[in-house]
Amino acid sequence: MEAEVKRWRESGLKKKDYCQQQGITESTFSYWITRINQSSQKGFVAIKTPTGVSSSIELIYPNGVRVKVCSTDLKTISQLISLVNV
Repeated sequence: MEAEVKRWRESGLKKKDYCQQQGITESTFSYWITRINQSSQKGFVAIKTPTGVSSSIELIYPNGVRVKVCSTDLKTISQLISLVNV
C-alpha cells in the first residue's frame, strides 16, 4: 500500500489516471492515502517558547482531541503526554 502510493506520487499522474492504469479503484486508493497520512502523524513535535514568556501550548492527540495547557505547568504536560502510551 505505501509503496503503491509512493509510486503514484513519483509518477506525476493524477490519482484517477494512476488508478486506472494500475487497476485500483479510486476509493480504495484514497483510503490508502488517508491511512498513510494518519500513520505519519504519530507522536509529538518539539516546541520552543521564548524565555520569560508565559504562554499556553496545545497538545493534539492522535484521535484528534486537543488540550491547551500553560507552558510552565510541566507536571500536567508530562501527565497528558503519558496518556498516549496507555
